[in-house]
Amino acid sequence: MSPSLTIDPSLLEALDDISLVARNVVEGFLSGLHHSPFLGYSTEFASYRQYMRGDNLRYVDWKVWGRTDKLYVKQFEDDTNLACQILLDCSASMDFGQSNKFHYGRLLAAALAYLMVRQHDAAGLTQFGARTVQALPARGGRHHVDDLFQLLAGTAAQGQTLLGDDLWHVVETFNRRGLAVIISDLFASGETIFQLFQQLHYHRQEIIVFHLMSAEELDFSYEGECLFEDIETGEEVPVHAGSFRKEYLARFGQFRQRLEYECEKYEVDYQPLRTDAPLDKALSAYLEKRLAL
Repeated sequence: MSPSLTIDPSLLEALDDISLVARNVVEGFLSGLHHSPFLGYSTEFASYRQYMRGDNLRYVDWKVWGRTDKLYVKQFEDDTNLACQILLDCSASMDFGQSNKFHYGRLLAAALAYLMVRQHDAAGLTQFGARTVQALPARGGRHHVDDLFQLLAGTAAQGQTLLGDDLWHVVETFNRRGLAVIISDLFASGETIFQLFQQLHYHRQEIIVFHLMSAEELDFSYEGECLFEDIETGEEVPVHAGSFRKEYLARFGQFRQRLEYECEKYEVDYQPLRTDAPLDKALSAYLEKRLAL
């Protein structure tokens, strides 16, 4: 039976077991798919390996099975060692929303890492915000993903979103063609988030951006006189919610239009996610969309 994500993200801290939740999420959306879109870039046959539970049956060589009565899976040149670099925004602006963006982002990062390792590929984690830390390089194996889960469980969102030389130096280590997944609310000063797209594109990364947005940001369902505080800078702005709603929604719409334009320019796969949506269903919809391309 396919489990669904019904655990409130605010319970993650109390549970302190992000790996269990991530595995449930991945199992939930894998069960409805016949194959994953996260495949290598080459269709050139490389080798065989013995079938392992969870492998995609479409790659089983049935002729070999007929001759040997053993299951072997075809591997293709780049399918065997795809490296996925997960870049998680750990700035203070992510710590917002009743369905908290940072909790949702941590769980998404864990689920994707689990998926990659399950496919015998490699997953790495880079955390960016007030400073950039290449927390774990891309590797495969159960122990590696357990380390990644443990790291995510202890990570906090704090400080400003500063994208600069330290992040560019990390990106320069992505010296082979691979997959880069950005998980962020994309709130950054100036053009820096677009410079990140540019840098990853230059380093031959296929880029996927999961744009996390809370219901409060999308719907702006506030009423009356409000005092809004910038989580990263502490700046406070008093507004009347009813009078400001139309202007806010227009500005937020322009912000998203610019993001979509820049993503198209740098061949970025842009995927908006509401953090009040069940993660397994959101990922299923996204993966099915990629499969249809």
